[in-house]
Amino acid sequence: MTGTLDQMLEFLQRNRFSIEQSYVVVESGPHQGARVALQKALLYIGRAEWCDLALPEDRHISGIHCEIRVQPGGIRLIDRGSRNGCFLGAYQIFDALLKPGETFRLGKTKLSLQVLPGKADIDQRYTDAQGNLVGQTPKMLEIFALLERVGPRDIPVLLTGETGTGKTSLAQSLHQQSQREGALVVVNCGALSPSLIESELFGYEKGAFTGAIQQHQGYFEQAHGGTLFLDEIGELPLELQPKLLDVLERKSIRRLGGTQEKEVDFRLIAATHRNLKEHVQAGLFREDLFYRIAVMELAVPSLRDRLDDIPIVSAHLMSQIAPEQFVQVGASAQSLLKQHYWPGNLRELRNVLERSWLLCNQKTLEAHDLIMPHEFSSGPPTPPNQGSSSKPVESAGLAPEHAEPLSMTQIQPMKQQLAEAEKRLIREALDTLEWNVSKTAQLLEVSRSWLHAKIKSYDLQRPSTDE
Repeated sequence: MTGTLDQMLEFLQRNRFSIEQSYVVVESGPHQGARVALQKALLYIGRAEWCDLALPEDRHISGIHCEIRVQPGGIRLIDRGSRNGCFLGAYQIFDALLKPGETFRLGKTKLSLQVLPGKADIDQRYTDAQGNLVGQTPKMLEIFALLERVGPRDIPVLLTGETGTGKTSLAQSLHQQSQREGALVVVNCGALSPSLIESELFGYEKGAFTGAIQQHQGYFEQAHGGTLFLDEIGELPLELQPKLLDVLERKSIRRLGGTQEKEVDFRLIAATHRNLKEHVQAGLFREDLFYRIAVMELAVPSLRDRLDDIPIVSAHLMSQIAPEQFVQVGASAQSLLKQHYWPGNLRELRNVLERSWLLCNQKTLEAHDLIMPHEFSSGPPTPPNQGSSSKPVESAGLAPEHAEPLSMTQIQPMKQQLAEAEKRLIREALDTLEWNVSKTAQLLEVSRSWLHAKIKSYDLQRPSTDE
């Protein structure tokens, strides 16, 4: 990417192309006569009220049933995993180009693509409204389109994705696009002490417990009128989850040691790098709370899944690292950056660019200027050897090199095999570290609350020290 800083930022903001004036029109069904003009690169059709074409009266249509992608090469109809499917004639489709005048069916509703004389300009955004994140791959374009629709509404949003993918930046964008005048209050549930998290969330009155020398306003109250961002919500202790659900339902709290209810009004945004649906199945996360916080779920892709964004992301990061100088990332540097696995995602990429520029101080960074991570790899990193245990490979649940193949009677369901392997790994790690739960959690890179829940779930018992 070359040119002045202003030119680069203009490119990041939008790309415009023209199409024939087009509309999606409801031909029959509960919303007959409704229509939407195709004036954006991405439009949604479904029962959800925020969809570009909302069809709430057709109970056979899903919340987000399908999307219409407007591209220079044509107009695409894409099913969004709907309950009853999308049909062109008698055929169910998942991704198809629509021809002018062609009809399609969603639930009990028949729609058509109508093209009229004249031109319409389509703006394709390569960034969110605030410029916090950039990208031009399909997944990022979808996220930017959803932010534009969901941001102004008060519905709870769950952001999922690996650490370092930009979930905090997305939360900031959602807050900035909202109509709320209050602050964005950021709470990292994984960084709070289990013994203090309740008092930090709810606040407390003077004398509520030893050390409570004055009244304290908790995060719920601090977010009143604004947005509460609960990062790493998957680390929230199980015993606190019903209390959070109660706050979300009743919109009121009672401080620890207090007797009066206080109303709280905040928009909730949550984020996690864990699979909360698996946690629900494992009994580690309440199902009712999951559905309460995930009214809209945005899955943020890892950097390795959007390598084509490396040039535009690198240019954007350099504009933040060196705002007074237009530092370019050359073609050879971009090629090298695309070869790395990026376990740390955007955060790791920023670190590489910043230290490389600080040490070479060049106007253009090329491959020989980049200071890549020591574990530079184009594939998933190999797990390091933890400790000096002399236990054989079989103890980690791996078959020896020359093991005989299993017979059909020995093969177990996948979930059972994974559970047994997880149980064995946790038990061996605990035994190796003499049942120090904190150190074991650090070794396994999990939270203490998750590990305690697993110990209880698998009924693991500490070996007796009696002679």
